[in-house]
Amino acid sequence: MRFAKKSYAIKLKDEFGQKIDTTFLGMRSDNYWILDAMAVDKARMRTRVAMDLWLDFSAKPYYIDAKPKVCNGSRGRFVEVYVNDSYEGIYCLMERIDRKQLKLKKTKDNTINGVLYKSSSWRGSFFGELTPYDNNSDTWMRYEYEYPDPEDSLITWAPLYDAMLFADTASSEVFAEQAADKYDIPVFMDYFLFTTLLSARDNCGKNLYLSYYDINQASKLLITPWDMDHSFGRMYNSDEEPANTACWKTRKLFQRFEDDLPEYHTQLLDRYASLRRSSWAADSLKQRFTDYFQLLEQTNAAQREVERWNGVDNIDLDFASEEAYIYAWLDNRLSYTDSLFQYSHITTMYDSPCQSTATRKIIRNGQLLILRDNKTYTLQGQEVR
Repeated sequence: MRFAKKSYAIKLKDEFGQKIDTTFLGMRSDNYWILDAMAVDKARMRTRVAMDLWLDFSAKPYYIDAKPKVCNGSRGRFVEVYVNDSYEGIYCLMERIDRKQLKLKKTKDNTINGVLYKSSSWRGSFFGELTPYDNNSDTWMRYEYEYPDPEDSLITWAPLYDAMLFADTASSEVFAEQAADKYDIPVFMDYFLFTTLLSARDNCGKNLYLSYYDINQASKLLITPWDMDHSFGRMYNSDEEPANTACWKTRKLFQRFEDDLPEYHTQLLDRYASLRRSSWAADSLKQRFTDYFQLLEQTNAAQREVERWNGVDNIDLDFASEEAYIYAWLDNRLSYTDSLFQYSHITTMYDSPCQSTATRKIIRNGQLLILRDNKTYTLQGQEVR
Protein backbone atom coordinates (compact mmCIF):
# COMPACT_ATOMS: atom_id res chain seq x y z
CA MET A 1 0.00 0.00 0.00
CA ARG A 2 2.96 2.33 0.47
CA PHE A 3 3.78 2.30 -3.25
CA ALA A 4 2.32 4.78 -5.71
CA LYS A 5 1.40 2.01 -8.14
CA LYS A 6 -1.58 0.36 -6.47
CA SER A 7 -2.97 -3.13 -6.76
CA TYR A 8 -6.71 -3.45 -7.20
CA ALA A 9 -9.53 -5.81 -6.34
CA ILE A 10 -12.25 -5.92 -8.97
CA LYS A 11 -15.81 -6.98 -8.20
CA LEU A 12 -18.08 -7.34 -11.21
CA LYS A 13 -21.78 -6.43 -10.98
CA ASP A 14 -24.65 -6.19 -13.43
CA GLU A 15 -26.83 -3.11 -13.95
CA PHE A 16 -28.88 -4.05 -10.89
CA GLY A 17 -25.86 -4.26 -8.61
CA GLN A 18 -25.88 -8.06 -8.47
CA LYS A 19 -22.75 -10.16 -8.73
CA ILE A 20 -21.93 -11.34 -12.23
CA ASP A 21 -19.38 -14.03 -13.04
CA THR A 22 -17.06 -13.58 -16.02
CA THR A 23 -14.09 -15.52 -17.33
CA PHE A 24 -11.00 -13.75 -18.69
CA LEU A 25 -8.22 -15.13 -20.88
CA GLY A 26 -8.91 -18.79 -20.21
CA MET A 27 -9.06 -18.53 -16.43
CA ARG A 28 -11.92 -19.48 -14.13
CA SER A 29 -15.34 -17.84 -14.12
CA ASP A 30 -15.78 -15.48 -11.17
CA ASN A 31 -16.99 -12.04 -10.15
CA TYR A 32 -13.97 -11.18 -8.00
CA TRP A 33 -10.54 -10.60 -9.57
CA ILE A 34 -7.16 -9.20 -8.56
CA LEU A 35 -4.98 -6.78 -10.51
CA ASP A 36 -1.47 -7.19 -9.11
CA ALA A 37 0.60 -4.04 -9.61
CA MET A 38 3.96 -5.79 -8.97
CA ALA A 39 5.22 -2.35 -7.97
CA VAL A 40 8.24 -3.56 -6.01
CA ASP A 41 9.38 -5.96 -8.74
CA LYS A 42 11.86 -4.48 -11.21
CA ALA A 43 11.01 -7.24 -13.69
CA ARG A 44 7.23 -6.96 -13.21
CA MET A 45 6.93 -10.76 -13.48
CA ARG A 46 8.48 -12.57 -10.51
CA THR A 47 5.20 -13.61 -8.93
CA ARG A 48 3.85 -14.74 -12.29
CA VAL A 49 6.90 -16.80 -13.20
CA ALA A 50 7.01 -18.32 -9.72
CA MET A 51 3.34 -19.24 -9.73
CA ASP A 52 3.51 -20.63 -13.28
CA LEU A 53 6.41 -22.81 -12.20
CA TRP A 54 4.62 -23.98 -9.04
CA LEU A 55 1.48 -24.92 -10.95
CA ASP A 56 3.50 -26.84 -13.54
CA PHE A 57 5.63 -29.00 -11.26
CA SER A 58 4.12 -29.22 -7.78
CA ALA A 59 2.47 -32.35 -6.43
CA LYS A 60 -1.29 -32.31 -6.73
CA PRO A 61 -3.35 -32.06 -3.54
CA TYR A 62 -4.19 -35.43 -2.04
CA TYR A 63 -7.90 -35.03 -2.90
CA ILE A 64 -7.25 -34.56 -6.63
CA ASP A 65 -9.29 -37.65 -7.52
CA ALA A 66 -12.35 -36.27 -5.74
CA LYS A 67 -11.82 -32.76 -7.11
CA PRO A 68 -9.89 -33.01 -10.40
CA LYS A 69 -10.30 -29.27 -11.11
CA VAL A 70 -8.55 -28.16 -7.93
CA CYS A 71 -5.90 -25.49 -8.54
CA ASN A 72 -3.40 -25.14 -5.70
CA GLY A 73 -2.23 -21.72 -6.78
CA SER A 74 -3.32 -18.77 -8.89
CA ARG A 75 -3.37 -18.53 -12.66
CA GLY A 76 -2.76 -15.11 -14.17
CA ARG A 77 -2.23 -13.16 -17.37
CA PHE A 78 -0.45 -9.91 -18.09
CA VAL A 79 -2.61 -6.92 -19.02
CA GLU A 80 -2.24 -3.16 -19.27
CA VAL A 81 -4.53 -1.06 -17.12
CA TYR A 82 -6.24 2.26 -17.57
CA VAL A 83 -8.14 3.88 -14.70
CA ASN A 84 -10.53 6.59 -15.89
CA ASP A 85 -8.45 7.02 -19.06
CA SER A 86 -5.21 7.31 -17.07
CA TYR A 87 -2.55 4.77 -18.10
CA GLU A 88 -1.45 2.77 -15.04
CA GLY A 89 0.90 0.29 -16.68
CA ILE A 90 1.54 -3.44 -16.62
CA TYR A 91 -0.51 -5.53 -14.21
CA CYS A 92 -1.16 -9.21 -13.72
CA LEU A 93 -4.82 -10.18 -13.74
CA MET A 94 -5.03 -13.02 -11.22
CA GLU A 95 -7.41 -15.51 -9.74
CA ARG A 96 -7.89 -15.43 -5.98
CA ILE A 97 -6.90 -18.18 -3.58
CA ASP A 98 -10.24 -19.08 -2.04
CA ARG A 99 -12.64 -21.94 -1.46
CA LYS A 100 -13.53 -22.11 -5.15
CA GLN A 101 -9.89 -22.27 -6.28
CA LEU A 102 -9.00 -25.03 -3.81
CA LYS A 103 -12.37 -26.81 -4.23
CA LEU A 104 -12.86 -26.96 -0.47
CA LYS A 105 -16.09 -28.55 0.66
CA LYS A 106 -18.75 -25.91 1.22
CA THR A 107 -20.30 -25.06 4.55
CA LYS A 108 -23.80 -26.54 4.71
CA ASP A 109 -26.56 -26.12 7.30
CA ASN A 110 -24.16 -24.19 9.54
CA THR A 111 -21.77 -27.13 9.54
CA ILE A 112 -18.16 -26.19 8.81
CA ASN A 113 -16.49 -28.51 6.31
CA GLY A 114 -13.64 -26.93 4.34
CA VAL A 115 -11.57 -24.22 6.05
CA LEU A 116 -9.00 -21.74 4.74
CA TYR A 117 -6.44 -19.68 6.67
CA LYS A 118 -4.13 -16.95 5.36
CA SER A 119 -0.85 -16.00 6.99
CA SER A 120 -0.50 -12.24 7.21
CA SER A 121 2.66 -11.66 9.24
CA TRP A 122 5.92 -13.28 10.26
CA ARG A 123 5.60 -13.52 14.04
CA GLY A 124 4.31 -16.95 15.00
CA SER A 125 2.77 -17.44 11.59
CA PHE A 126 4.32 -20.77 10.58
CA PHE A 127 4.40 -23.42 13.28
CA GLY A 128 5.83 -21.08 15.85
CA GLU A 129 5.19 -21.01 19.58
CA LEU A 130 1.50 -21.68 20.19
CA THR A 131 -0.89 -19.32 21.95
CA PRO A 132 -4.55 -19.98 22.92
CA TYR A 133 -7.12 -19.33 20.20
CA ASP A 134 -10.54 -17.73 20.36
CA ASN A 135 -13.26 -18.84 17.93
CA ASN A 136 -14.91 -15.45 18.37
CA SER A 137 -11.95 -13.82 16.62
CA ASP A 138 -11.13 -13.99 12.91
CA THR A 139 -7.39 -13.70 13.60
CA TRP A 140 -5.01 -15.94 15.54
CA MET A 141 -1.23 -16.39 15.54
CA ARG A 142 -1.01 -13.83 12.72
CA TYR A 143 -3.39 -15.87 10.60
CA GLU A 144 -6.57 -14.51 9.09
CA TYR A 145 -9.67 -16.68 8.84
CA GLU A 146 -10.69 -16.76 5.17
CA TYR A 147 -13.35 -19.46 4.85
CA PRO A 148 -16.09 -19.86 5.94
CA ASP A 149 -16.83 -16.15 5.93
CA PRO A 150 -16.09 -14.99 9.49
CA GLU A 151 -19.07 -12.63 9.23
CA ASP A 152 -21.24 -15.74 9.46
CA SER A 153 -19.70 -16.46 12.89
CA LEU A 154 -18.59 -19.90 11.73
CA ILE A 155 -15.01 -19.84 12.92
CA THR A 156 -12.85 -22.76 13.99
CA TRP A 157 -9.14 -22.53 14.72
CA ALA A 158 -8.99 -26.03 16.21
CA PRO A 159 -7.79 -27.88 13.06
CA LEU A 160 -4.84 -25.53 12.54
CA TYR A 161 -4.05 -25.47 16.25
CA ASP A 162 -4.05 -29.26 16.38
CA ALA A 163 -1.73 -29.51 13.36
CA MET A 164 0.73 -27.13 15.00
CA LEU A 165 0.44 -28.81 18.39
CA PHE A 166 1.12 -32.21 16.86
CA ALA A 167 4.26 -30.93 15.12
CA ASP A 168 5.39 -29.39 18.40
CA THR A 169 4.67 -32.15 20.89
CA ALA A 170 4.23 -35.57 19.24
CA SER A 171 6.89 -38.15 20.05
CA SER A 172 9.11 -39.31 17.21
CA GLU A 173 7.29 -42.63 17.05
CA VAL A 174 3.83 -41.06 16.96
CA PHE A 175 4.92 -38.43 14.44
CA ALA A 176 6.33 -41.10 12.12
CA GLU A 177 3.10 -43.09 12.35
CA GLN A 178 0.62 -40.24 11.88
CA ALA A 179 2.29 -37.38 9.99
CA ALA A 180 1.18 -38.64 6.57
CA ASP A 181 -2.42 -38.57 7.79
CA LYS A 182 -2.16 -35.00 9.05
CA TYR A 183 -0.15 -33.17 6.36
CA ASP A 184 -0.13 -33.39 2.57
CA ILE A 185 3.57 -34.25 2.70
CA PRO A 186 4.33 -34.35 -1.07
CA VAL A 187 2.97 -30.80 -1.42
CA PHE A 188 4.84 -29.60 1.68
CA MET A 189 8.04 -31.15 0.34
CA ASP A 190 7.64 -29.39 -2.99
CA TYR A 191 6.85 -26.13 -1.20
CA PHE A 192 10.07 -26.39 0.82
CA LEU A 193 12.19 -27.10 -2.25
CA PHE A 194 10.41 -24.43 -4.31
CA THR A 195 10.83 -21.60 -1.81
CA THR A 196 14.44 -22.61 -1.24
CA LEU A 197 15.20 -22.59 -4.96
CA LEU A 198 13.70 -19.12 -5.39
CA SER A 199 14.99 -17.82 -2.04
CA ALA A 200 11.38 -16.82 -1.45
CA ARG A 201 11.90 -15.92 2.18
CA ASP A 202 8.66 -13.95 2.45
CA ASN A 203 6.83 -17.19 1.74
CA CYS A 204 8.43 -19.02 4.64
CA GLY A 205 6.20 -17.34 7.21
CA LYS A 206 3.74 -14.98 5.58
CA ASN A 207 2.34 -14.98 2.04
CA LEU A 208 0.93 -18.49 2.27
CA TYR A 209 -2.40 -20.22 2.77
CA LEU A 210 -3.17 -23.32 4.82
CA SER A 211 -6.38 -25.23 4.26
CA TYR A 212 -8.41 -28.36 4.88
CA TYR A 213 -10.62 -29.89 2.23
CA ASP A 214 -13.08 -31.20 4.84
CA ILE A 215 -12.35 -31.19 8.57
CA ASN A 216 -15.07 -33.79 9.13
CA GLN A 217 -13.27 -36.41 7.08
CA ALA A 218 -9.71 -37.77 7.09
CA SER A 219 -8.45 -34.39 5.91
CA LYS A 220 -4.84 -33.28 5.61
CA LEU A 221 -3.34 -29.82 5.91
CA LEU A 222 -2.51 -28.29 2.52
CA ILE A 223 -0.13 -25.38 1.83
CA THR A 224 -0.49 -22.84 -1.01
CA PRO A 225 1.92 -20.03 -2.02
CA TRP A 226 0.90 -16.41 -2.55
CA ASP A 227 2.55 -13.08 -3.47
CA MET A 228 6.06 -14.05 -4.56
CA ASP A 229 7.67 -10.70 -5.36
CA HIS A 230 10.45 -11.58 -2.89
CA SER A 231 12.15 -14.16 -5.10
CA PHE A 232 14.67 -14.67 -7.90
CA GLY A 233 17.25 -12.37 -6.33
CA ARG A 234 15.14 -9.44 -5.14
CA MET A 235 13.77 -8.80 -1.67
CA TYR A 236 10.42 -7.36 -0.57
CA ASN A 237 11.83 -3.83 -0.94
CA SER A 238 13.43 -4.50 -4.38
CA ASP A 239 16.97 -4.69 -2.96
CA GLU A 240 19.27 -7.35 -4.38
CA GLU A 241 19.54 -10.59 -2.45
CA PRO A 242 22.74 -12.65 -2.69
CA ALA A 243 22.33 -15.99 -4.43
CA ASN A 244 23.77 -17.86 -1.43
CA THR A 245 21.20 -16.53 1.04
CA ALA A 246 19.76 -19.19 3.35
CA CYS A 247 16.00 -19.40 2.97
CA TRP A 248 14.32 -21.25 5.85
CA LYS A 249 15.49 -20.05 9.25
CA THR A 250 12.50 -21.48 11.16
CA ARG A 251 11.54 -24.87 9.77
CA LYS A 252 10.01 -26.74 12.67
CA LEU A 253 7.59 -28.89 10.66
CA PHE A 254 10.08 -29.60 7.88
CA GLN A 255 12.74 -30.47 10.43
CA ARG A 256 10.40 -32.99 11.98
CA PHE A 257 9.81 -34.52 8.56
CA GLU A 258 13.55 -34.99 8.15
CA ASP A 259 14.21 -36.12 11.72
CA ASP A 260 11.32 -38.54 12.18
CA LEU A 261 10.23 -39.84 8.78
CA PRO A 262 12.73 -42.56 7.78
CA GLU A 263 12.67 -42.05 4.00
CA TYR A 264 11.95 -38.33 3.88
CA HIS A 265 15.48 -36.99 3.47
CA THR A 266 16.29 -39.41 0.66
CA GLN A 267 13.00 -38.59 -1.02
CA LEU A 268 13.74 -34.87 -0.69
CA LEU A 269 17.12 -35.24 -2.42
CA ASP A 270 15.63 -37.49 -5.11
CA ARG A 271 12.82 -35.03 -5.75
CA TYR A 272 15.26 -32.14 -6.13
CA ALA A 273 17.42 -34.16 -8.52
CA SER A 274 14.39 -35.12 -10.59
CA LEU A 275 13.25 -31.50 -10.86
CA ARG A 276 16.73 -30.28 -11.76
CA ARG A 277 16.78 -32.70 -14.68
CA SER A 278 13.43 -31.40 -15.92
CA SER A 279 11.52 -28.19 -15.13
CA TRP A 280 14.28 -26.84 -12.89
CA ALA A 281 17.04 -27.10 -15.48
CA ALA A 282 18.72 -23.71 -15.85
CA ASP A 283 17.64 -23.23 -19.47
CA SER A 284 14.05 -24.14 -18.63
CA LEU A 285 13.87 -21.66 -15.76
CA LYS A 286 15.43 -18.89 -17.83
CA GLN A 287 13.09 -19.56 -20.75
CA ARG A 288 10.11 -18.68 -18.58
CA PHE A 289 11.55 -15.21 -18.07
CA THR A 290 12.66 -14.91 -21.68
CA ASP A 291 9.14 -15.54 -22.94
CA TYR A 292 7.63 -12.86 -20.72
CA PHE A 293 10.39 -10.32 -21.33
CA GLN A 294 9.88 -10.79 -25.08
CA LEU A 295 6.13 -10.36 -24.67
CA LEU A 296 6.58 -7.06 -22.84
CA GLU A 297 9.16 -5.84 -25.33
CA GLN A 298 7.34 -6.86 -28.51
CA THR A 299 4.12 -5.18 -27.39
CA ASN A 300 6.04 -2.07 -26.25
CA ALA A 301 4.46 -2.56 -22.83
CA ALA A 302 7.93 -2.50 -21.26
CA GLN A 303 8.64 0.93 -22.72
CA ARG A 304 5.26 2.26 -21.59
CA GLU A 305 5.89 0.91 -18.09
CA VAL A 306 9.29 2.61 -17.93
CA GLU A 307 7.83 5.92 -19.11
CA ARG A 308 5.06 5.70 -16.51
CA TRP A 309 6.86 4.37 -13.44
CA ASN A 310 10.65 4.63 -13.76
CA GLY A 311 12.12 6.22 -10.64
CA VAL A 312 8.82 6.36 -8.73
CA ASP A 313 9.27 5.27 -5.11
CA ASN A 314 13.02 5.08 -5.88
CA ILE A 315 12.54 1.98 -8.05
CA ASP A 316 14.48 2.26 -11.30
CA LEU A 317 13.23 0.20 -14.24
CA ASP A 318 15.59 -1.25 -16.84
CA PHE A 319 14.14 -4.49 -18.18
CA ALA A 320 17.22 -5.53 -20.17
CA SER A 321 19.47 -5.06 -17.16
CA GLU A 322 17.04 -6.89 -14.88
CA GLU A 323 16.78 -9.80 -17.28
CA ALA A 324 20.58 -10.21 -17.27
CA TYR A 325 20.61 -9.93 -13.48
CA ILE A 326 18.01 -12.69 -13.07
CA TYR A 327 19.88 -15.08 -15.38
CA ALA A 328 23.18 -14.55 -13.55
CA TRP A 329 21.45 -14.92 -10.19
CA LEU A 330 19.78 -18.15 -11.29
CA ASP A 331 23.13 -19.67 -12.30
CA ASN A 332 24.60 -18.82 -8.92
CA ARG A 333 21.51 -19.89 -7.01
CA LEU A 334 21.40 -23.27 -8.71
CA SER A 335 25.02 -23.85 -7.78
CA TYR A 336 24.11 -23.03 -4.19
CA THR A 337 21.00 -25.25 -4.02
CA ASP A 338 22.77 -28.07 -5.89
CA SER A 339 25.29 -28.14 -3.07
CA LEU A 340 22.56 -27.84 -0.47
CA PHE A 341 20.67 -30.83 -1.85
CA GLN A 342 23.74 -32.83 -2.88
CA TYR A 343 22.90 -32.77 -6.58
CA SER A 344 25.56 -33.60 -9.14
CA HIS A 345 25.28 -32.42 -12.75
CA ILE A 346 26.75 -35.77 -13.75
CA THR A 347 24.29 -38.65 -13.42
CA THR A 348 24.89 -42.22 -14.52
CA MET A 349 22.51 -43.20 -17.29
CA TYR A 350 23.32 -46.91 -17.08
CA ASP A 351 26.11 -49.30 -16.30
CA SER A 352 26.11 -52.36 -18.54
CA PRO A 353 27.71 -55.59 -17.29
CA CYS A 354 29.05 -55.97 -20.82
CA GLN A 355 31.01 -52.74 -20.47
CA SER A 356 34.27 -52.21 -18.75
CA THR A 357 33.65 -50.56 -15.38
CA ALA A 358 35.65 -47.62 -16.66
CA THR A 359 33.14 -46.87 -19.48
CA ARG A 360 29.74 -45.33 -18.86
CA LYS A 361 27.14 -43.19 -20.59
CA ILE A 362 26.29 -40.13 -18.54
CA ILE A 363 24.19 -36.98 -18.75
CA ARG A 364 25.98 -33.75 -17.95
CA ASN A 365 24.06 -30.50 -18.10
CA GLY A 366 21.49 -32.20 -20.31
CA GLN A 367 24.03 -33.60 -22.83
CA LEU A 368 24.59 -37.33 -23.38
CA LEU A 369 28.32 -38.10 -23.07
CA ILE A 370 30.71 -41.03 -22.70
CA LEU A 371 32.86 -41.37 -19.56
CA ARG A 372 35.86 -43.65 -20.18
CA ASP A 373 39.08 -44.00 -18.20
CA ASN A 374 38.27 -40.81 -16.25
CA LYS A 375 37.92 -38.79 -19.46
CA THR A 376 34.72 -37.47 -21.00
CA TYR A 377 33.86 -37.72 -24.72
CA THR A 378 30.98 -36.75 -26.97
CA LEU A 379 29.15 -39.56 -28.77
CA GLN A 380 31.31 -38.69 -31.79
CA GLY A 381 34.48 -39.36 -29.78
CA GLN A 382 35.62 -35.78 -29.19
CA GLU A 383 37.09 -35.25 -25.74
CA VAL A 384 35.22 -32.78 -23.53
CA ARG A 385 37.36 -30.79 -21.13
